[in-house]
Amino acid sequence: MISSFKRKNNLAAMIRGKAIEESIRFTYAFHRDKFSIPAAQNYANDIYYLRTKNLPSTIVKNNAQPINSLVRSGINAFSYLKIKSLKNINSYKIRKTKHVYPDFNAKKIKLDRKIYDNCCIELKVSGENIIKSKIKHIKQCVNYSIKSRKPVVLIYLIFKKTNCKFRKYSSKPLFFLINKKKWYNF
Repeated sequence: MISSFKRKNNLAAMIRGKAIEESIRFTYAFHRDKFSIPAAQNYANDIYYLRTKNLPSTIVKNNAQPINSLVRSGINAFSYLKIKSLKNINSYKIRKTKHVYPDFNAKKIKLDRKIYDNCCIELKVSGENIIKSKIKHIKQCVNYSIKSRKPVVLIYLIFKKTNCKFRKYSSKPLFFLINKKKWYNF
């Protein structure tokens, strides 16, 4: 049985991930030329604090600390993939009543010196341990790949606490390319 504290902590972590996703989307969809990383970080923090106002302050504060680092590494990951613009997101029908939506759909990406057109991108935010959830997320991306008939890039933004005085958290992206039933780690 999950305690109320753990449930609220999980909810705050999900809201944090969604805030980071929306700040990256806002950056690339509307203000790619003019938008700065600090502005994207402020946007993510604003969304996060607005959506967590009914949660306990200790949970909100603990989950908010890595936001700036995660936004920076997310925008850098998209720059690494050479994404210039994002397409509108279309749903994929899995069953008669179930539709799924990938986080992003890029017109063109470049990964491992290969160019992929009309590629779906799934963004996941996690602490250092992704072993438990990786298989579930890869299966989700395989469904996207089968339905879209295109490769899917799974990006993990992994954060960890540092011992540095000025920077409490650091984060880095981890890429997986999933093409139907095959997946590659970059």
